[in-house]
Amino acid sequence: MASLALYYQQLVDLPAAQSLCVLVGLPKLISYWPALLGISIVFQLLRLSSNTLSSLVFGAKFDSLSARQKYDWGIRVVSQVHAIIVVVLAVPVFFKEELRRDTLYGFNDHAAQLYTIVCG
Repeated sequence: MASLALYYQQLVDLPAAQSLCVLVGLPKLISYWPALLGISIVFQLLRLSSNTLSSLVFGAKFDSLSARQKYDWGIRVVSQVHAIIVVVLAVPVFFKEELRRDTLYGFNDHAAQLYTIVCG
């Protein structure tokens, strides 16, 4: 686990990534861009594997769908999983005092991690 954290920090410390985040006007993204990229990859992998999993669970019924319907099904699976994760993780954000005090510019690490998942 420590090696993963070290690797993550090395990605955060990449000068090119830091410069790009500042250039586009998102300096707080510097600490979160590797997670944003990772979450995006995880959701894409979920979409790609959803057809195989759905075929195992639903059998011939799923296999009889057209390619377009299977693609749409995969998107719906990812959307549902994404929504469940975001809703569960969003509840504690409502009780963060620093966000209540400054509703426009307040910043909290937990909320930033949640925003990373939302954007992924």
